[in-house]
Amino acid sequence: MNYIDVFNGDADGICSLLQLRKVNPVPRDQQTLITGVKRDNALIKQISPELAKGSTVHALDISFDKNTGALKAILDDVDTLFYCDHHRANTLFEHERMMSIIDPAPTQCTGLLMSHHLGGMEHLWAITAAFGDSLDAVAYREADEFGLNRENTEQLKELGVLLNYNGYGATLEDLHYAPADLYELLYAYDSPFDVINDSDSPFAKLKAGFAADMVLADSATTLSSSPELIAVQLEQEAWSRRISGTLGNQLAHEKPNRAVVILTPNADGKTYTVSLRAPKNNLQGAGEICARYPSGGGRAGAAGINALESDLVESFLHSVVEYYS
Repeated sequence: MNYIDVFNGDADGICSLLQLRKVNPVPRDQQTLITGVKRDNALIKQISPELAKGSTVHALDISFDKNTGALKAILDDVDTLFYCDHHRANTLFEHERMMSIIDPAPTQCTGLLMSHHLGGMEHLWAITAAFGDSLDAVAYREADEFGLNRENTEQLKELGVLLNYNGYGATLEDLHYAPADLYELLYAYDSPFDVINDSDSPFAKLKAGFAADMVLADSATTLSSSPELIAVQLEQEAWSRRISGTLGNQLAHEKPNRAVVILTPNADGKTYTVSLRAPKNNLQGAGEICARYPSGGGRAGAAGINALESDLVESFLHSVVEYYS
């Protein structure tokens, strides 16, 4: 039997797969990992008909809408396919070989959905995922209900933020760890706290990289600042691509009544990668706004555009202000 695990390369995707494979382990030589940078959601197309034949597929934290065609191409070949995600799924369909758990509520993440599906057996990773997805209020509540003290809760928050930070980049070369490698390194630990307490774990390297990138982010240019929006432009550098999403999350928490836009120039010199965060006090609309653009999409509270033409930046910012006015 071949097990194909397809997962987003951010904290939510990795922590979801960690839960699944700690509760339901499979032989490593029978497991195929398919992942990529955080914004690479169209991953199912990497499963060839030959690979799909008779395989058990798990797809975690990747947009159903971005993978609909590829799913239809392999479903008759797989043994079973399990889909778990929290993005909008306008193209969702049923198939006798597919089971899906999809909840786009702005207070959900795939890690929490997976934990519920698995009976909470690896819930610490789900709390880590929620913090990584910037669902702080939800994550704090889950931690309290789990019985964690404040110190341990803050440790999981930091780990979640760092794992999420590692997923941002235009290519794998921008990242500190390729997500598949990071998953395998983390799988060797029994719990998130073992990762945090090991000075040789990825935690220490990511913490140092994050701190260095945040210092550089202090030089960011503020494009717009109003009661509805703060928009920041970063440089065309690897550190900018790494920090963009996490910086957006941080600003959103600091300014809960404002939407946050982070613009990072792409290598083509003509387009920008966009991160949009809805106001924390009004978690709606981000995915809807970004979906108006061909390379855009996301969730109600957090969304993005992979390639926004430079001459559309002003109108995009205007549409954000208009939506949240």
